[in-house]
Formats: sequence, C-alpha cells, structure tokens
Amino acid sequence: MSRHHPSETILLAMAAGSLPMAHRQVVAVHLASCPACAADLRVLEAAAGVLLDALPAAELAPDALTRLLAWLDEPTAAPAPRPPLATTLDRLATGRWRWSGPGIAMMPLLPRDASNTRLDLIRVAPGTALLEHGHVRLETTVVLQGAFDDGLTCYQTGDFAEADDSTDHCPRALAGPDCICLIATSAHLKPHSLLGRMVRPLLGM
Repeated sequence: MSRHHPSETILLAMAAGSLPMAHRQVVAVHLASCPACAADLRVLEAAAGVLLDALPAAELAPDALTRLLAWLDEPTAAPAPRPPLATTLDRLATGRWRWSGPGIAMMPLLPRDASNTRLDLIRVAPGTALLEHGHVRLETTVVLQGAFDDGLTCYQTGDFAEADDSTDHCPRALAGPDCICLIATSAHLKPHSLLGRMVRPLLGM
C-alpha cells in the first residue's frame, strides 16, 4: 500500500494534459498500483470536461465552415495508435544499465524533450547514498523496488516522491533489495559538492 502520493497539483496537470510525457510516465506507474489516486484522477478529468462544456461559445471566423470542409476533403493517413504507458519494471527496463558510480547504475529511457525533461531508471545498492543535491524545477519519482530515505522522508515500493527548487536532499537506499526507481527530471540537478558538480555533466543530470 502506497503511503506517499502525487500532489493535487500533479494530478491536475495530468488531467489537463499539461504534464510533460516523462512525468506522465512516472505518475502512470504509481496509478497502476494506487486505486485511490487513479480514482482521484478520473474525478479531475470529469470535472475538466464539465468546465469545458460550461465555457461560452466562441465566435467563428466567416470562412470557418469552408476551411473545415476543405480540410475534411484532404487525404490523410490514419494516425498510428499510441502505445500504452509501461507500468511495470520488466516492461520499462528494456535498455542497458550504465555504471554511474559505486553501487549506482542508470538506464536512460527518454532523452530531454522540449520541456527539458528526461526519464531514467536508477538502481542503487543498499546503503549507498547519492550525492546531496537540489533541484531547479520538478522531479518526480516512483519506487519500483526496495526503499530509500532522502533525509526528509522514507519511500517504499509504490511510493511517489516530488521535488522542486525548494528541495535539498541526499537519498540513500535502505537495507533489502536494490532500490530501483523511475525518475523524471526537468532541468538539471544542483549538486552541492565539488565532486557532484564534476560528475553531473557526465551523467547528463
């Protein structure tokens, strides 16, 4: 049972379609194991639909109908079906793990997009800590295996974590199996140590 869930702000952005794809993937993984959050999202999506229906009608341009009919006559290819978001570790981990430091490996999943957001899997051995760092923009994380403590909160399998420019932490994997997380990061991290600032460009984080 998850103890930590996406904030209302995250769920609202998910419902509105304004959340970058990488963050949507992280949220989707949490929703797959959290019926309560999935139900909350359905309520928000329904509310968004009601609000759209309540908006006043917009005045159309005089040639709107002509342009619409012309557009309908144009030959178009059928859109490719959108693949469902992966929600399990075996479906997500389709690449190769890359050594990123003692006890740490990463698997890039999505490169940085137009919103400067990337998606990665990270695997951390028990007792291993990441370098202390802050954030410039949003970071979302869901725990797929194991657990970690970032000095602020303890997160276990299924839990969802958020960080932003007000967050400074030093995540450490707890005893048990390797801690594996799906993580979406907008913009680059802000390492506090000289070593962190040296390795950050190498990791692209």
